[in-house]
Amino acid sequence: MLKKRKAYESNLEAQLAMWKADIDVLQAKAKRAEVGAKVQYDKTLDSLERTHAEAGKRLRSLQEAGDDTWDSVKAGTEKAWAEFRDLFHPTKNTR
Repeated sequence: MLKKRKAYESNLEAQLAMWKADIDVLQAKAKRAEVGAKVQYDKTLDSLERTHAEAGKRLRSLQEAGDDTWDSVKAGTEKAWAEFRDLFHPTKNTR
């Protein structure tokens, strides 16, 4: 169980890092955008950054959860992950 748990958590950490890199790319694009597009980029980035922070909190909670609560914390983490994935890739809804 511990090995599966650590592998699951490592996978989430890697995904969170990839999403952060994607946000960084969008931030760079936003800096080069025209004024009208910049407003939309800023709104999108704000939402992505808030959701990314929430996903990070969920991951930390999962990592700190005891064996007796890990499964229930995992369910909440998966929900946050799905929301972030859907926000970042709205056309790739894989649920």
